[in-house]
Amino acid sequence: MSEPSATTIYEAPDATANAAQAATDYQAGTENLLGEKMVLNMGPSHPASLTLLAGNLAAIPQNNFKRLPAYSSIAHAGFILLPIVAWNPGSEHSLSTPQVVSLYLATYLIITLGAFFVLVVVRNSEGSDDISAFEGLGQRNPLLAFCSTVLLSALAGLPLTAGFIGKFLAFQLAITSAATTKALWLGVGIGFVGVAASFYYYLKVVRSIYWRAPRTDSTIAIPRISRLAIVSLTLLTILFGFWPNPILWVIGG
Repeated sequence: MSEPSATTIYEAPDATANAAQAATDYQAGTENLLGEKMVLNMGPSHPASLTLLAGNLAAIPQNNFKRLPAYSSIAHAGFILLPIVAWNPGSEHSLSTPQVVSLYLATYLIITLGAFFVLVVVRNSEGSDDISAFEGLGQRNPLLAFCSTVLLSALAGLPLTAGFIGKFLAFQLAITSAATTKALWLGVGIGFVGVAASFYYYLKVVRSIYWRAPRTDSTIAIPRISRLAIVSLTLLTILFGFWPNPILWVIGG
């Protein structure tokens, strides 16, 4: 089977543009529905709250694995905005906003790269990047299924993964600042709802991996380089979930 070109494997720029437009449309619609005054009364949590809502609402109905990370990236931007609007210069015993944002971006990059390599392998094998292409993956390639599950769980923020560390620190900083800036509680509350939503749309892929019958019994082969990348990134995702110190050392935490 010939390898598809980069444009056929990865069309995320289009999806990201659509996602950005969805965020803009959603914000405008929210202001029309709730009234501009009420939206502005969200206070400093306004950007984070709307970004979290727009990203999760756009990702929930997706059945295309390639577009799922693109739309959910809006929600991740909302989680990054939480510590930004709750700006904290840091201290000897706490991380600053730049450090929390840097750690979130570092872990998100590792997890997303792993998910991209998984998509490339499945896309090359099945000729599709729909979630249905992952059906029965647990039987066809247990290693790839396990790595996919870890990476998707980390994107959702499952404890003991790198994705959890980033979200935990973002929430911790926002909650600390909310003690003095009450308007931030809205962003924190919507953030928790967003985490619950992300478990739904990420783990529906896991449901296809383990609880759907495979479309064929043939094994999905993983090229050597892709195998090395996927396994390494998955191990880093698990490692940094237990021990994020290397990233903290790099960012000066």
